[in-house]
Amino acid sequence: MDEAKGQGIAASRADVMCGIAGIVDLTQAGPSRSLAATMTGLLSHRGPDDEGVVVLGPAALGHRRLSILDLSSAGHQPMSTEDGRLAIVFNGEIYNYPEVKAELEGLGETFRTRSDTEAILIAYRVWGRDCLRKLNGMFAFALWDAERQALFAARDRLGKKPFFYHHRPGHFAFASEMKALLADPAIMRDVDLAAVDDYLTYSYIPAPRTILRGVLKLLPGHSLWLQKDRRITEPYWELVFGANGGHETEAHALERLEDLFRASVRRRLLSDVPVGAFLSGGLDSGSVVGMMAQLSSEPVRTYTVGFEEEGFSEIEDARVIARHFGTRHHEEIVRADAVSILPDLVWHLDEPFGDSSAVPSYYVARMAAQHVKVVLSGDGGDELFAGYTRYRQAMQPRPWRWIPHGVRRSVLGPVAVSMPIEWPGRNRLYEIANMHRDSTPEGIGIYPYIKERIYSSAMRAELSSATGSGAVALETLPRLRPLDRLSRLQYVDTTRYLPDDILVKVDRTTMAHSLESRAPLLDHTLVSYVATLPSSYKLRGGTSKYLFRQMVAKYLPASTLQKRKQGFGIPREHWFRGDLKQYARERLLEPRSVERGYFDRRVVDRVLAHHLTGRRDYGGWIWCLLMLEEWHRTFLDPGTRRI
Repeated sequence: MDEAKGQGIAASRADVMCGIAGIVDLTQAGPSRSLAATMTGLLSHRGPDDEGVVVLGPAALGHRRLSILDLSSAGHQPMSTEDGRLAIVFNGEIYNYPEVKAELEGLGETFRTRSDTEAILIAYRVWGRDCLRKLNGMFAFALWDAERQALFAARDRLGKKPFFYHHRPGHFAFASEMKALLADPAIMRDVDLAAVDDYLTYSYIPAPRTILRGVLKLLPGHSLWLQKDRRITEPYWELVFGANGGHETEAHALERLEDLFRASVRRRLLSDVPVGAFLSGGLDSGSVVGMMAQLSSEPVRTYTVGFEEEGFSEIEDARVIARHFGTRHHEEIVRADAVSILPDLVWHLDEPFGDSSAVPSYYVARMAAQHVKVVLSGDGGDELFAGYTRYRQAMQPRPWRWIPHGVRRSVLGPVAVSMPIEWPGRNRLYEIANMHRDSTPEGIGIYPYIKERIYSSAMRAELSSATGSGAVALETLPRLRPLDRLSRLQYVDTTRYLPDDILVKVDRTTMAHSLESRAPLLDHTLVSYVATLPSSYKLRGGTSKYLFRQMVAKYLPASTLQKRKQGFGIPREHWFRGDLKQYARERLLEPRSVERGYFDRRVVDRVLAHHLTGRRDYGGWIWCLLMLEEWHRTFLDPGTRRI
């Protein structure tokens, strides 16, 4: 077979998608092997093919394996060096493994396996913590260094793979998913009210915070070092916008972009099992399928979901692309009875998650998993190439921006807050009053002034002394100031919205079905390069993804290039006025929900009533509130919680 062809291309290394978990216990009792095994077992959906748990002094490491490359036992984990000094549990794939291995062999190192897991072990032994700068891939791992009695952990640059942890004196625990940490009875299920506030602001909970006090998420592009109960987290990579100053010609940029994209797709076709692709009918997933078709000797397997409701389905658009490239196409219609999967969806998402596109993502992953173990997706294209409609809107002239922000906020802000919650112009007036939000990630769930009304008096009192999302967003301001407006928005979306919303959704919904998802547009070499390009190469004259469109115009159907962007959400407005109206009322107004004390029942009742009558579309708010309630029932409430 030609090395550039294949479906998937013949592999040269062992590779696993999986779940990892572990403990470092410095107390006299030491780590519990049974606890580590229980934690690891809760991740069985992430790796149904193999499992392993080892205890190494104060450390216990656990691993669940989903075999993708080299289906032999060579990739069994936890994996140790021959001398037993180092041991690792690793989730992900190192795409540049051949180059890393060759460099290490040139330095005199030898390999016992074809595993990229072993490559990380040897790279750490040779280069120490600087080994991270050598790796190109999606990963989260934890490595125990017996000589230093230290744990070294890291997460990939863009946050494709998760890493949760808990640290109390003498005890440290980590896992791919938060539910595994809850196997430890010493971890209190104490809800962080500031995280609830973050969730209702963004519809997700920004890292490093989680919904529970005492449990944290390792930030993308960061490493963690634990030694003698002292924990250090630090970045090893940072996304930089505008570094080349716009000196690269458009023609050269186009050529370079295509080279990087082709190489990225080729790397992600490596597999010893069938590879498919998610196909939404848009530019990003269509471009990935088109490049796969060029590099593959067999038809690409494609998977699409849609809805019966008009305006919410891209099935016909996906069919156009599928026919154009001759794919083996599969599709499914998602209906309002999809609420039946909510208990399982909430279980896999781990935290309250208000992005309703998790529902179709769950369905398309379930469908694909019946045929393949690996899929490629178009995730990251909108953040990278300025594809969101909000970017175009942000670049439009705004006369009120010439009015000082302080004046707008002090004059218009109180007017907006005093208006009835259902007044149609209230959101717009609030935006104008507070239009200083370049540092605020997209994904707005419920506006702050509305939260003030919907919260109970007790919740408002508790939050008055809490540090919420605003402090997190402000941390980005110094690095944003030198950038133009579009780059500021893209930076925040790529470092916050992408890892905390999009990639969470993708990881949890695919891993729920033991399916690996790879995102060619998020190869860090491609991301780093595109970030340096001038904004005019991304958004020009109202045309989004300007340079990217030129690149893919050579092989995508004309109708795909001309198609207006469509989101991947569900028809919430229709569902909550139809089949789901009774479900929403029962969940949000019954005593169990009201007694949590977060919300004013009268305001929630009014929101539901106004949505039902069509006075306003509150579908997004209702979905956020429902997912918060379902999370409590799944993880906290006695009698209904699953762990």
